Amino acid sequence: MDMEADDILRERPVLATAAVAAVSALAYVAVQVVLDGVVDPVETAMFVLVFTLVYVGGNRCLRGRAADESAE
Repeated sequence: MDMEADDILRERPVLATAAVAAVSALAYVAVQVVLDGVVDPVETAMFVLVFTLVYVGGNRCLRGRAADESAE
């Protein structure tokens, strides 16, 4: 794993969450422009919200499991 990324996630979780949201928004807007030629702000916001929640929640879950396994 990338140790520098781990440090950012532990030390600044809000910054890491904002970075995930920003990158997912840019990627989704790019996909919308390529496929439709029009950006729907509500659709983009819903995607960013769901993607960020799933990504950050999954990351926390995996970190919790890794910590539990290393404690054994």
